[in-house]
Amino acid sequence: MPSMMKVDHPSEADFTVCVVENRGEADLFVCQVENRAEARNHPAYWFYVDHHPDAEHVIHIVESRAGADLLICYVESRGEAVWRVADHPLKSVIV
Repeated sequence: MPSMMKVDHPSEADFTVCVVENRGEADLFVCQVENRAEARNHPAYWFYVDHHPDAEHVIHIVESRAGADLLICYVESRGEAVWRVADHPLKSVIV
């Protein structure tokens, strides 16, 4: 279950993320969910936490696509929340 915590400095993050508006540029379509149980067993359902011990992954949001390890596009529907790039290197990390 991907519980994510956002940090201000890239050196504190497991990986960097750029949020894109254009779906064609995204590696992963993410649906933000309201509780940890909803995120269970689905890598594209993200639940954000405020404390490091509660986070499965620590991320830093960057503005530049070139500086990101992962490009995400937020989607409203859980049915749309999937990996768009099947062989992305983080696919085995975000489970």
